[in-house]
Amino acid sequence: MLDEDNKWYCNKCKDHVRAKKQMDIFRAPPILIINLKRFKQSGQSSRYWNSYSGGGYGSKIDSVVNFPLDGFDLNNLILSKIKDSKETIYDLYAVSNHYGNMGFGHYTAFARNPINGKWYEFDDSRVQELKYDS
Repeated sequence: MLDEDNKWYCNKCKDHVRAKKQMDIFRAPPILIINLKRFKQSGQSSRYWNSYSGGGYGSKIDSVVNFPLDGFDLNNLILSKIKDSKETIYDLYAVSNHYGNMGFGHYTAFARNPINGKWYEFDDSRVQELKYDS
């Protein structure tokens, strides 16, 4: 259910209303890309102003998102009756990050090298191997 700050505009009643948003996966894709909406709208201003104003009518959601690096299994979420369990398991190999506010900021990325399995941080022209405890 969309909250008060993310109402959906109904063309029929010409008003912003709370609505249920749902997405189903019928068949597992060969590569799964997940894009998380990490901002919260507030107010009913124009989309242009919200996108480019630096966040005057919205704010970023900074809560931590935990996810598995290996073995993310979607088998129970796929609607298709024809399933191969090998095709519904995914390993993470990249994450895109945004630092800054809603209108401006800086992007970096983390990616796993498919040859050696090590993780690297990409920040403009700098590439650095990540050191972490597993």
